[in-house]
Amino acid sequence: MDATPTTPYRAAATRARAIADVASNRYAPPESLRALGDIARHLTAAAVAFDAYEPITIPGFIGHDMPVEAAAELWVVEELVFDYPATRIPAEITEYVKAPLTGRSLPFPDPLNPITNRYREEEAQLRAELEQLHDDTARADTDTDGWMRDVLTVWQKHMRLAPVVYVDNASPSHQS
Repeated sequence: MDATPTTPYRAAATRARAIADVASNRYAPPESLRALGDIARHLTAAAVAFDAYEPITIPGFIGHDMPVEAAAELWVVEELVFDYPATRIPAEITEYVKAPLTGRSLPFPDPLNPITNRYREEEAQLRAELEQLHDDTARADTDTDGWMRDVLTVWQKHMRLAPVVYVDNASPSHQS
């Protein structure tokens, strides 16, 4: 179990490291392995930047500033996961890293709107699992690595379901 993060910067660093570990150990097609390594490297660099950052204090400013180096590394991660969807790392993943600083809601995948009941139920279950994980803020702070792995697992399942639903929804049996 992780030690409880004491600052939003420590929480962001812990989340970045957890995702980097998943990326560096994920099985993927050969053309995606280098991208996974790059994703892990940039997330680790973001974590180092978060750990080293000395927050600024601005009178009247509520919130947390973002270290420029960390923001740049996360931007590269966003580009990589967008360019290499076969990594099955969602483009929204950096929102999990930034959330302790921004206070924004955690992301959900876009709805797939399956026509077939089986896929509708599967998507509803995945969305419920993700919502439960998002609501478990205590675990996100005390077992960040396990929590982040579970979050990524649900996203990966949703990403695998998406093309299946797309094909099923386009099936001639569903056309009028």
